[in-house]
Amino acid sequence: MRHLTPIAVLLLGSFLAAFAQTTPDQPKSLAEVARESKKEKKEQAKIILSDDTQQLHKPLIPDVFHGGIDNIDDILKAIDEYKSTHNLQETETVVHLWYDKHDAMLANAIEENRRIEQRERDRQLGYRASDVQPRNQEEYLELQHVELISRRDDLKHKQENGLLSARIQQAFGRVRSQVKSRYGMNIDWFKIRCGNGNCSF
Repeated sequence: MRHLTPIAVLLLGSFLAAFAQTTPDQPKSLAEVARESKKEKKEQAKIILSDDTQQLHKPLIPDVFHGGIDNIDDILKAIDEYKSTHNLQETETVVHLWYDKHDAMLANAIEENRRIEQRERDRQLGYRASDVQPRNQEEYLELQHVELISRRDDLKHKQENGLLSARIQQAFGRVRSQVKSRYGMNIDWFKIRCGNGNCSF
């Protein structure tokens, strides 16, 4: 019994020493906790971009380019490639989705240009966008500067909307013609919107 007591004391001491080493001497500071949390968030937010992830976000049919050279040939090629591995109904569904997206873009561009043209008419008739009256020369010049910037922005947006509208209408015309002649697709829904309703071309 006397021999067991020193052994028990040694074991207890070793255990306490080990426990003391694994237990921190003092709690972590708020700065340390914040740094560790920030590090964990950064590690979780890392996304590895690859060809696979880019393919997931790539549309089946490319969007219409509204700047630079048009990409209508790429659009027609994409439809052909999709049709080669899918039936007519599936192809029509994909083309319809592409159409709906661009028809909404076209409608928005046409409507925005209508609003811009209305503002231009209002300016010509002397209507003011604001009822604020300048109290001095400095405020008058400031209002004139704001009006000049507004006119420049309107002109820029009107030109961009005009180009986008023309590109979409051109793409619609060629796509509509191809899906009808090549695949015999029903195109009753494939209306081409103009400034005043739907075009017949």
